[in-house]
Amino acid sequence: MNFLFRGIWASVLATSSMTLALFNRFTKLPASQQKPLPPAQLTQNIAKKTGLAEKMGPQMQEQATMFSHYGYGLACGVLYSYLATKVPGPAMVKGGLFGLGVWAASYYGLIPGMNLKPSAKDMARERNIMMAASHVVWGAALGYSEEALRRKGKEMLAAGQRRSSLKDLV
Repeated sequence: MNFLFRGIWASVLATSSMTLALFNRFTKLPASQQKPLPPAQLTQNIAKKTGLAEKMGPQMQEQATMFSHYGYGLACGVLYSYLATKVPGPAMVKGGLFGLGVWAASYYGLIPGMNLKPSAKDMARERNIMMAASHVVWGAALGYSEEALRRKGKEMLAAGQRRSSLKDLV
């Protein structure tokens, strides 16, 4: 399985893990911090800036949020998959550090650089901790999944090829 497909599949698994971690941690935030999660806020902000907000009902807003959240995770997951074999170390550690880097680059660089909200500076400490930790979860799950797909994918394909070549002999 090439890095593109590994990155796609690993990112789906990782983004699902991250989303569940966010949902879980969100309920533990102080009541004053329980407003829409950053992916929803970003999607709303982009929709307003592009003039799409008026055309989006609540269901479309939710779908757009999940689509953009998984899409961004997918793009970063493919990048990780490309880099994973070039950097030594345990997959979950590399992935966790990559996830923390994605959080920092996004919430301190890309988001404020594009004049979007919320940046890390716009969020309370508790929400920043929640977002940083969920990105570590994402990265660790990404690292684990990408490595498992790389190793097990080869084994499964090799087993399939062995069975096919045995059929050819009979």
